[in-house]
Amino acid sequence: MGSSALKNGGSNSTPPLVSVIIPYYRRGEVFDRCLDSVLQQDYARREVIVVDNHSEDDVRERIEARCASVVLIQLPYNQGACAARNAGIRASQGEILAILDDDVGFMSSAELTKLVALFQARPEVHVVAFQVCDAKTGELRLRDWCHPRDWRRFSDCEFETHHFGEGSSAFRRQVFDVVGLYHEPFFYGAEGHDMEIRVLNHGFRILYSPRVRVWHQVAEASRSVQRQYYYFTRNYVWMAYKDYPFAAGLRFLAEKLAMMFYFTVRLGCFGAFFSGLWDGFCGLGPLRAVRTPASRETLRYWAKLERGRPGLIARLARHRERPQL
Repeated sequence: MGSSALKNGGSNSTPPLVSVIIPYYRRGEVFDRCLDSVLQQDYARREVIVVDNHSEDDVRERIEARCASVVLIQLPYNQGACAARNAGIRASQGEILAILDDDVGFMSSAELTKLVALFQARPEVHVVAFQVCDAKTGELRLRDWCHPRDWRRFSDCEFETHHFGEGSSAFRRQVFDVVGLYHEPFFYGAEGHDMEIRVLNHGFRILYSPRVRVWHQVAEASRSVQRQYYYFTRNYVWMAYKDYPFAAGLRFLAEKLAMMFYFTVRLGCFGAFFSGLWDGFCGLGPLRAVRTPASRETLRYWAKLERGRPGLIARLARHRERPQL
């Protein structure tokens, strides 16, 4: 399903089309910087798709002031991050799909060129997780580091991983053709974990690469602590049932709920946590039809990658200033 350019390394082929997909929701000024970073890329064969999740603001005017060729999809109501990404994926034509959150942007004008070269050189890689940097300093943004390696040793190394940032990664189109799209009922909150499990369960591989770098300027305007704690808690319950065999699901859920409860105690978000827990268990019924538990091989591969994760004390150090959600 991949293009001949990607299969043959691209030496004598038309360069692959890259689709850059940006889900958008009420983050005007930081979105301007995001879009500018995409339009300044020196890789010519690209299309840019912005999916507006019913922001009811001036996003169309912001886009038209910069580039008439950007495709704008406006959803009739706020359908969540998963639906916005899916709308962009369905509308895209590229052989490579780069998905950026609206508060994420490319660090240089050469990032898409480097991304295409990486995919061409590594045919065994299906998903690339970008290095995420602080928008002000350009240094590694520690709160976005969820890989099973010690960031102090491996942040500038390429390695296989089981993690990619939902808004800072790129895919071969084949991945979505085979695995399917994001599960839209998740709406928002750790939804990438579901896709990671499904990607690995189909034998695809994820590579972390510091060669492709993006900045992340956290936009607080559309973020709510209560909202985050509700959706993360609810979605972890759903993932435990949807993506895992029974025993492995219980282990996954116990770990995630313990983490969420620790953060809940720190910030006092008890209402959001318990509401998410209740709605999570009450909402398990409809997931039966889409339940695809990970295979033993996938769980073994995941566990193998996890052996590289630093110890608990080192991980907790990343949460000293603010919970890492």
